[in-house]
Amino acid sequence: MKTLRTFVASACGLACAIVLPTSVFAQEAAGQPPEHQASAQDHSAMAMPGVEVPKSAQSQPMDMGAMRGGATPAGARNTDDYADGYRNSTLANYEMADKLSVPKVLVEELEFFSGNESQGGSWSFLVTKGQDNDKLWIRSQGLKTSGERLDPESSAEALWWHSKAPFWGMVLGVRQDIGKGATTWLAAGVEGLAPNWFDVQLTGYVGDDGRIAARVKASRDVLLTNRLILSPQVESNLYSKASRDRALGGGLSNVELSGRLRYEVSRKLAPYVGFVWEQAFDGTADIRRADGGPVTERRIVAGLRLWW
Repeated sequence: MKTLRTFVASACGLACAIVLPTSVFAQEAAGQPPEHQASAQDHSAMAMPGVEVPKSAQSQPMDMGAMRGGATPAGARNTDDYADGYRNSTLANYEMADKLSVPKVLVEELEFFSGNESQGGSWSFLVTKGQDNDKLWIRSQGLKTSGERLDPESSAEALWWHSKAPFWGMVLGVRQDIGKGATTWLAAGVEGLAPNWFDVQLTGYVGDDGRIAARVKASRDVLLTNRLILSPQVESNLYSKASRDRALGGGLSNVELSGRLRYEVSRKLAPYVGFVWEQAFDGTADIRRADGGPVTERRIVAGLRLWW
């Protein structure tokens, strides 16, 4: 008996699937609007054998009008209460997630070194503030050897960064040298992520003393494990004319190759050790030889990388 009931129920369901669409098509052909079709259907014909259907539901038409808009019901949940302050809107004064201004401080290098020249310390950091498409950048790098003046490449920059492509942006601003014989420069360049995950910076400068300069940097993070990361880097500086006060010659000034191995205690804190090799070229090498300084420098470094 149970098998027979199952067979009858299946047959009735198949008949409804065939007959009801045919009835709807017939109503469309008669010129009845879709709203009338939906509200005039009598679902009592879909009752299955052996299943009791209450009288109140046998011939009750379905009103689809309430589902087509209208005022929000009283007590309905406000979706903005669960958005944690984010607004998915382009209306004025309504922020979208990618329009929030988020500050960040990244200290790439804060280190002590010991090398064939002497001992000292160096730094490299970046401070950003702004939206995803436009940011204010404050970046600085430098090196101080004990008993000596600051490295001639020590400087600070204030830049406007603007996104130009998914992985690239342009920078425009000013650079101020630090130390004796300092020059103020107009700066413009590009920064982004090249193929094979190389972080590339290419910046050109025009100085208030008439010199033109360029700085190229490229680095890459190689994950040995999720926490142990090797960061090779190359940097080079070029100058159109010499500056005796800065001990910099014209042409290719220097090339610096380095590798730092850090262990991320957390994403925001990572001690590291590394090795730096720097070679002076052209006029800069001549000035160093004349001053009795080394043309090639080798440094062992240890420091911290952190951000917040």
